[in-house]
Amino acid sequence: MVGHILWLAGISIAIATQSVSSWVLVVAAVSFVAGAVAAYFGWRSYTRKSEIWAAFLLALPVFPVLLSLAVLGVTYL
Repeated sequence: MVGHILWLAGISIAIATQSVSSWVLVVAAVSFVAGAVAAYFGWRSYTRKSEIWAAFLLALPVFPVLLSLAVLGVTYL
């Protein structure tokens, strides 16, 4: 939920500026990096046999990353 709200705030700010395409890239990059960090910690939790934290951390970045891919597709295609 927090990742989705932060993503929406970032995209809203990006759309409100004059240089939409550069800000969309910044928000998408931050989303992808945060997703990679969450996936890394999720994998570490999984290898330590902490399945609940692993499931949470691995599922956390899915929706913001998919939304970023959709916005990049709409912006650049």
